[in-house]
Amino acid sequence: MSESILHRETSQSVLKTLLYYDIFNYPLTNREILFNLSTNHVSLVEVNETLRDLSANGYIFQWNEFFSVQNNESLIERRKKGNEEAKRYLRLAERKGKFIYSFPFVRAVMASGSFSKNYMDDTSDLDFFVITEPGRLWISRMLLILYKRIFLFNSHKYFCVNYLIDSAQLEIEEKNIFTATELSTLVPLCGNEYYPLLIDKNQWLKKFLPNYQQREIQSANSHKYHFKRLSEKIIDLFGADKIDSFFMNITQKRWEQLYKNKYPENDFKIAFKTKKSASKNHPKYYQKKVVDLYHDKLKQFEKRFNISWLHE
Repeated sequence: MSESILHRETSQSVLKTLLYYDIFNYPLTNREILFNLSTNHVSLVEVNETLRDLSANGYIFQWNEFFSVQNNESLIERRKKGNEEAKRYLRLAERKGKFIYSFPFVRAVMASGSFSKNYMDDTSDLDFFVITEPGRLWISRMLLILYKRIFLFNSHKYFCVNYLIDSAQLEIEEKNIFTATELSTLVPLCGNEYYPLLIDKNQWLKKFLPNYQQREIQSANSHKYHFKRLSEKIIDLFGADKIDSFFMNITQKRWEQLYKNKYPENDFKIAFKTKKSASKNHPKYYQKKVVDLYHDKLKQFEKRFNISWLHE
């Protein structure tokens, strides 16, 4: 009987979901598992039945409403503590989001990273995903970086703005389980009218997370900042197109000096994305690290229980 359980599509989808979040030592509830499944047309009842069967046969472990592939109950307390900490960060994230939104040419701000997954601890940063006016991304980025370096002494803790795209190019280029999870968990803070547009331009998300549901947003809360609009007009008068290109070029040269020899060429281009429509600065290349760890976990589980993953 146990062998047939592991070869069911829903069982494998549940296991893959738990294995992905196990990278972060993060147990999941049944509803969280449902929304993160790679399998479509699955009901919560079917998920519950699958979880019961997998638990009964020792493939996963359950503590009240939480499930994990690790037999480690301390992960539950860790998660609960992190969830409570994330609640304490909510107002700070909203304030920081409004502040970032006040910068010239910023059109939307969304929280990302661990906070967007309702988890924070002593090692967590407040990460922000920013959408800018087309052709002005690098001006926005430079102003944000200068603020961080001058007034925050280059601290990333509460002001980590490391991914920017412009409103004319909303499709995320890298399409994998990591980027799908990051996109699906974004928390809109300002310029909320761009959130459904972003999701609409990234329909590939449904390939990885077919049960994904957009977050509810109360209103398109684009705050009005008169100084922001005035500063944009002034920057435009001084040749914003050339300024934007200049900032992009000097940033690219700086990143090449610091990091190019440390990464394979393709990895460097992804970790330090430098385009007119997108900027990414990820020195730890967390995306690759997570995807590689996920594939390692799949292989280890496959070897341990002598199964073959479907749809690989």
